[in-house]
Amino acid sequence: MKKRLTILTFLILFFSFLPLVAQEKIIKNGDEWKYYDQGNLSKNWFLKTKSTSWKKGITPIGYGDNKVSTIINFGQAEDNKDITKYFEKEIILTDAKEFLGYEFKLQRDDGAVIYINGVELFRDNMPNTTIDASTLALTFVDIENEDIFHNTFFENTIFKNGKNTIRVEIHQSSKSSSDCIFSLELIGYKDQLVYKEIIAHKELMKVDLEDQINFLNSKFDIEKVTSYNQLLNDSNDKLKYIIFVLLILLLIVVFSAFLYISYLKGLERRLLRKNNDLSDQLLTKEKEMVKITTNLLHNKQHFKEIRADIKSIQTNETKLVKSIVQNIDSVLESDKEWESFQVHFNAVNDNFYDKLIKLHPDLTNTELRFCAFVKLHMQTKEIARILLIDPRSVQTARYRIKKKMKLGEDVDLRDYLLDL
Repeated sequence: MKKRLTILTFLILFFSFLPLVAQEKIIKNGDEWKYYDQGNLSKNWFLKTKSTSWKKGITPIGYGDNKVSTIINFGQAEDNKDITKYFEKEIILTDAKEFLGYEFKLQRDDGAVIYINGVELFRDNMPNTTIDASTLALTFVDIENEDIFHNTFFENTIFKNGKNTIRVEIHQSSKSSSDCIFSLELIGYKDQLVYKEIIAHKELMKVDLEDQINFLNSKFDIEKVTSYNQLLNDSNDKLKYIIFVLLILLLIVVFSAFLYISYLKGLERRLLRKNNDLSDQLLTKEKEMVKITTNLLHNKQHFKEIRADIKSIQTNETKLVKSIVQNIDSVLESDKEWESFQVHFNAVNDNFYDKLIKLHPDLTNTELRFCAFVKLHMQTKEIARILLIDPRSVQTARYRIKKKMKLGEDVDLRDYLLDL
């Protein structure tokens, strides 16, 4: 019986000690880390930064919390703290393949990014964007969750034989964050059960990756639609600008055309006024010329009377009298006055002679002159005197002209000529 108890006790102790043999804590909470708390480093600090001058402290490292073992500087002001703090630790692995897998247990407040040998391994509570010193953590870690160690499993290929450098960024969720905490444990597993955790982690990563891909696809689609909309908006803005410019040009053209047309109309009115003035002046001059010519015709009648009186004078100077009579006859025989009268009368009375001749081409020159005197409303005796005919002959001539024109008895010759 005692022997059985001894065997049972041995088995219990063996299986209790077996997990301890199957795993090893490579980095523990409370180990020493280098840290940088004097501002921001460049975006790729984990590739080229030398940490020889960095400070050292044991984890947990941070500020604003009683849990921290090493207090670090938070920045320039309480309400404007540095977003990012930097940490580094080197480990030596004689045989990195000695362990089948590795577990990272991360205590972070608020977010973290872990790099192994200059390559990002994973990020926790951080956005899926390019990370720099100003990148904020996704969420704020409250007091109840500050003590939590977030575990993640990886296969043994993440490390190499010899020296391995682990670098960590801790990011705050805001510049006024009250505290910062960082600690990390690294555990190596020799038990094949670790594969289950690695596979579970990969499945989780796969789901996260698919979610990220879906998110990126959605984001890409949204950005594509946004870009298309922006392109449409830009095109619409350009089209509106072009239409606006064309409208302005059209208004300028219309206004210029209006001004030009107004100028032309004004010029036309001025020219018309000037033409009317000239026409009035010309008409006045023509009327004066008609009057003068009429007076000349009257004067010719006086010459006729004078000739008759000279012929009746009894004198011995017959040659002188004959010479005077011949001179008077040369004046009386000239038709220059009639020609001048016709030209000026035609101009004053809107081509009266041309119209009359066109309508009644069989009228004689004497009848044409008679019509002009009738239009001028000359008295019968005055017409008879100018034409050297008897006043009764004037009435006869009026009747003969109406007959040639084929005018009715009820048509007044002067009214007809005035309408013409």
